[in-house]
Amino acid sequence: MKDAPCVVSVAEHTGWAHLVSVAAPGRVPAVIERRRVTLIDSGLPRQPYEHESVGMTEDQGNALIAQVRRSIAVRTSDVLTRVVTELARSYAVVALAIRKPPFAGLPETVAAVWKSYRLQCAADGMLYQLAICRAARQLGLDVHMCRRGEETSLAAEQLGVTLREVEDFVSRTGRPAGPPWTQEHRRAYAAGIAVLAAHAHRRLKIARP
Repeated sequence: MKDAPCVVSVAEHTGWAHLVSVAAPGRVPAVIERRRVTLIDSGLPRQPYEHESVGMTEDQGNALIAQVRRSIAVRTSDVLTRVVTELARSYAVVALAIRKPPFAGLPETVAAVWKSYRLQCAADGMLYQLAICRAARQLGLDVHMCRRGEETSLAAEQLGVTLREVEDFVSRTGRPAGPPWTQEHRRAYAAGIAVLAAHAHRRLKIARP
């Protein structure tokens, strides 16, 4: 099982994330590990673009964002390194699945963010998304992004099954035991299955209802 591929699938929030790790013992996808992780140091603002930087001078805002970025970068790298190291005892972690950010990147200054309401609303979440992607690439993982709501269809396409079959699998027949198991977990699981299918040595299969 040591060389069996594994995908870490992420459902990120501002300040923390669910990590759902997916492998396929016997060609059937399974959640082999899940955890909630913190992505920023305690005491720092989790949404500095939307809240704390508002009303600051541009220099003050830029300094705050830089401090937050540094913290997120360190914590995110530590979290992913720990997860990959622990999983590597039994699996080969090959990729990370994450929701696609609404923009390709963030401007260098808070002033540029403030000019766009859509960007200002998205910027805090993107701090975490982009940091997770950078940390994954530094660990040599392939990074796969998918739009929110498309996870199930991507998995169905990769497996050659219907949407209903994937939904039933991630919700019931293929779910791990015990709570929590929310819609976010299910979406992350489906995204992980889709990415794992592209890396698996043989075609994956799921139990049909």
